[in-house]
Amino acid sequence: MQLAPSIIVNQLELLMKKVPSDEDLLEIVKAAQKSPSWINSQPSRIVIAKGDKLNQIRKEHKNLNENPDIHTKSDIKFTPIKDWDIESQNNMSNKRKSDLEMFGNEFDNMKQIQANNLFDAPAVAYITLPSNYTEWSLYDAGAMGEALMIAAQDKGIDSMPAFEFIKYPDRLREHLNVQNRAFLLGIGLGFRDEGNPINKIEGNRMNLSDVVTIIK
Repeated sequence: MQLAPSIIVNQLELLMKKVPSDEDLLEIVKAAQKSPSWINSQPSRIVIAKGDKLNQIRKEHKNLNENPDIHTKSDIKFTPIKDWDIESQNNMSNKRKSDLEMFGNEFDNMKQIQANNLFDAPAVAYITLPSNYTEWSLYDAGAMGEALMIAAQDKGIDSMPAFEFIKYPDRLREHLNVQNRAFLLGIGLGFRDEGNPINKIEGNRMNLSDVVTIIK
């Protein structure tokens, strides 16, 4: 199992039985608070949506995605693949080829359906920073996100970080009553549906020798 496997829970009956409890979610965030922070500034805040509130967000998200006149306006500037470094572009290209080999021409449609429904995640943890955050705080937010996913895994709760969760931050600010903060990352939390084909997707990692250099 990957560190943070995808979560796809499609059956309503199963989803209702598998929503992480508030107690577990609070314990996960408490553990994530131990992640390192620049000069202990602790700029990250986490808002978790579930239940009726998340269903409202999910419904509007689907409507926005299906409206050709609406475009993404995330708090973090979107960078086209062609503007990434060449090694990252190659990794993304290889991922795309692997997905198409596994699912064929149905992949894009399948992925879009899942994205429209926010992957049917029973809970979503949104990590935010102050709207005037410094670049140093980006490390803090990333570290807390990773710590949160590891803490969730320890409780048997699967996780999925995705840009899809934060595509429409202005709507999230209204739904979640969050002001003067930027939405950096959304992490879906739930229980992995092993029977869903999309959960067979994996992101291969580069060779260790291409990632690390030890100099003596």
